[in-house]
Formats: sequence, structure tokens, C-alpha cells
Amino acid sequence: MGVRTPVDHLLLTIFILCGLTRLARFNVTVSVLPKDATGKSRYFEGTPIPTSLALVFTMAYWVSQGWVLDNIPLGTALTGTAFEFHPIAGLFLIHGCLMVSKSIHIPKP
Repeated sequence: MGVRTPVDHLLLTIFILCGLTRLARFNVTVSVLPKDATGKSRYFEGTPIPTSLALVFTMAYWVSQGWVLDNIPLGTALTGTAFEFHPIAGLFLIHGCLMVSKSIHIPKP
């Protein structure tokens, strides 16, 4: 897609680490979460991993529109500096933070 600066790599790495942390925390804390009558947890702490598909669908749409490389929405920030990055990479950082949030409780269906 073109999100290739060192800061972009850092933000995307944090997203991956948040996903790994989310899965590990789920496995460790599932026994202490409140249960319903069937014995299943009543809610997810943080957003579930499959919600990341929204980012995949967004990127697929951008590719279909040709919004890649130099045409990525919102362009770059701090262009020409060592801290140059694509603001769109911030979506991944925000989503990663939502996945590991302890205060967000999403009811299970």
C-alpha cells in the first residue's frame, strides 16, 4: 500500500503486538470474567480480534480505487524528516489500543 516509513513500521508493529496481547489476555482472564447461565463469558474485554477485518475491507477499497503508494488518503505528515509517517497508520494504532482496553466491554452474542 505504501505505508513504509520507519515510524509507520513502528505503529504497525505496535498494532500486531496489541493483537498478540489481546489473544494472550483473553486466554488468561477468560476464567475470571462474569459468566452467563450457559457458562460463557458475557462480554469481551476490548474489541475482538475479528473487528480488524474492518481495516482489511478499508484497505481493499483503497486498492480498488487506486489509493496506494503516493495516493494514500491523508498523505504523509512530517514529510522530509526522520519522523515522516502516514496518518492512516494511526488507524492501526487506535484499533490496537481498543483491542487491549480493559474498560471497553462488548457483549457477546
